[in-house]
Amino acid sequence: MKSGVDNVLSIPTSLKGKFFKYWFKFLLPFHGLTDREMDIAAAFLLKRYELSKVISDVNILDSVLMSEDTKKSIRENCDVKHQHFQVIMSKLRKSKVIIDNKINPRFIPNVKEENGNFKLLLLFTFDDVESV
Repeated sequence: MKSGVDNVLSIPTSLKGKFFKYWFKFLLPFHGLTDREMDIAAAFLLKRYELSKVISDVNILDSVLMSEDTKKSIRENCDVKHQHFQVIMSKLRKSKVIIDNKINPRFIPNVKEENGNFKLLLLFTFDDVESV
């Protein structure tokens, strides 16, 4: 088996820009959200990332993130009416992006601010290739 990196793709972005939206677009096969639903989910991840800078306790972080004040802020920043926001929140729960009033850890990227990069390793295992 050959080791090492086979392909590298660089995606210029910023954490406060479109990073979290790109993240959800990449994970589309796992959640099936629409663009607008991904906008809201990305806004939640950005807010969670910002809050994680000052709140180290994950339980408190999740509580603050899902507070009515934070939801209202996200709704206003994304210019979504209250009723439509409730429909989107329902879809985020149905698609398991939100479970038990928390962002599903599966959808939270492990962002570490080192060297200005976020690295993601994909490992495709082929079940239709014969062993050598």
